[in-house]
Amino acid sequence: MIDLALTPENTLVQQAVRAFAEAEILPHIREWDERHEVHLPTFRKMGELGFLGAPIPERYGGAGMDYISLGIVCEELERADTAFRVIMSVHVGLNSLTLLQWGTEDQKRRFLVPQAKGEKLATFALTEPGVGTDAANLQTTARRENDAYVLNGAKIWISLGDVADHFLVFATLDRAKKHRGITAFIVERDMPGFTTGTIHGKLGINAGNTGQLFFDEVRVPAANRVGEEGEGFTIAMSAIDQGRFTVATGAVGLAQACLDSSL
Repeated sequence: MIDLALTPENTLVQQAVRAFAEAEILPHIREWDERHEVHLPTFRKMGELGFLGAPIPERYGGAGMDYISLGIVCEELERADTAFRVIMSVHVGLNSLTLLQWGTEDQKRRFLVPQAKGEKLATFALTEPGVGTDAANLQTTARRENDAYVLNGAKIWISLGDVADHFLVFATLDRAKKHRGITAFIVERDMPGFTTGTIHGKLGINAGNTGQLFFDEVRVPAANRVGEEGEGFTIAMSAIDQGRFTVATGAVGLAQACLDSSL
């Protein structure tokens, strides 16, 4: 028998996130959505309350919550609006949990800690124009030059793409190797040659940012490579598994919102 009852900690998390959503999101979300406004102050409040580091251990600046609590955070945020659950999916599920699993201790200190504290926003960049999420055929390239890698290419449909600070980017060192040539890198917004833009005209999630990324001879220090050369495909697939959990639990909140609106 599986015990599906919430622990006292889970219940406190549920109450806290629901109170936050009802006070900070629901009174404003219709206006934000109509104006296509990404309300960054609300993201910052999520960080202050520990949501953006929910499952990250306290030693790395997180709240140390269990996975049930992470699911509850996603459920309650999506119950208010999908845009805020998306932050949990890309910032926490796809990026921070990937750094926790695959990052070096130095990378965890430099990137994971400020992300878990909500001081920096992070995202995940796999999808490309004309390629989609077919990681075996990525067009974005990386070449090694001494103590750095030089990236060229583009990414599209990247959640938080035009507002994030840290980007977990996948590029190929050798296209002939297909998925075995993919390597992962942490790109920082202020790196020369790296630019972003917002995609306009979406049919939904208008209170959330969706963007494009462009790499023109972007030099990324070798210290920002995540994992070994050629491990990028495995890293991307493990990240997507984490993201799927956040999407699935968020879907429960969306179903609850639909039920609430029908009453």
